[in-house]
Amino acid sequence: MSYRLAVIGLGDIRKQDKGVAIYLIEKLKVMFSEKLDISFINGGADGEDLFETLQSIQAEKVVILDTMRELIQPGELDYLIIKPTESKSLKELLMVTIGIFSDSWGKKLSTALSDKFYDILNKISNIIKDLLN
Repeated sequence: MSYRLAVIGLGDIRKQDKGVAIYLIEKLKVMFSEKLDISFINGGADGEDLFETLQSIQAEKVVILDTMRELIQPGELDYLIIKPTESKSLKELLMVTIGIFSDSWGKKLSTALSDKFYDILNKISNIIKDLLN
């Protein structure tokens, strides 16, 4: 099946804030449940199968959500846009990296990132809306 947009979340929900992209994917599925041309994908804990996942997706645009503890302030987003010239269907790939506080073992987000969760969700939601327009 072909989609206008695919959103892939990478993360490990066993390691506190490393799971934020997976939690975001679950919320976004609910928010955009009436949009039939979006696919939300749990890309796994470490993204080692990301290349194969990207090869199997038929989408005009792809957003990848990932996390980083260094270089990006916790709760902030960093963006990398790639516009492939040789792809048959993919027109744009957007990598969104979310700054995190903690990647220690634990199944809940840190309090600090949990406080920023809905702000991050709104930013990602706006990105999705922009990509669909």
